[in-house]
Amino acid sequence: MSLIALGVCVNAQAPGSKRDSEKMQESLGAILTRAASGAVKGKPKAPLRTTFTDAQLNAWLLADGKGNVPVGLLSPTVTFLAGGKVTAKAVVDLDAVRKSKPRSMLDPMNWLSGLIPVTLTGTLSGNGGMGTFDVETWSLGSVTLPRSVLQELISYYSKSPDYPDGITLGKPFPLPAEVRELIIARGTATVVQ
Repeated sequence: MSLIALGVCVNAQAPGSKRDSEKMQESLGAILTRAASGAVKGKPKAPLRTTFTDAQLNAWLLADGKGNVPVGLLSPTVTFLAGGKVTAKAVVDLDAVRKSKPRSMLDPMNWLSGLIPVTLTGTLSGNGGMGTFDVETWSLGSVTLPRSVLQELISYYSKSPDYPDGITLGKPFPLPAEVRELIIARGTATVVQ
């Protein structure tokens, strides 16, 4: 789910940001390697915990991971908060969403266009191989729009081959890479496989 013309030039990254991006790339590599490894016959895999920071994730989204950010989602940033909460910010291309399907004149998305900052805060959790994202507050620019508009943005920007309809807010979705649990704390996320 990624986050966005407020842009920072990749070439202008501070040295610490490059180290953070490299550390995030290592964490992702460990998660993917673990998911690809088979269990020893008759023995379940011991749980593996991989922890990374929001600074590492944000540096990675700006540099090494920018190819994983959906087209039309610019300058994404994520902040991990206490109690499993996450704040995500991005600039979104509303034209791409609006043009993605036919719309009636009464559809709120038919009246939105251009690039605009979006901010949302909610609870991200994962347990038993399933995740949920419950949004509590959101804004498009300085305006709070109906939840249906937010859901359309989330669905559009979370589509993938594994999730052709995207993610539905508040409904469980399968976690990737054999992730069994996701734990969010202030400044960190821990993936348990």
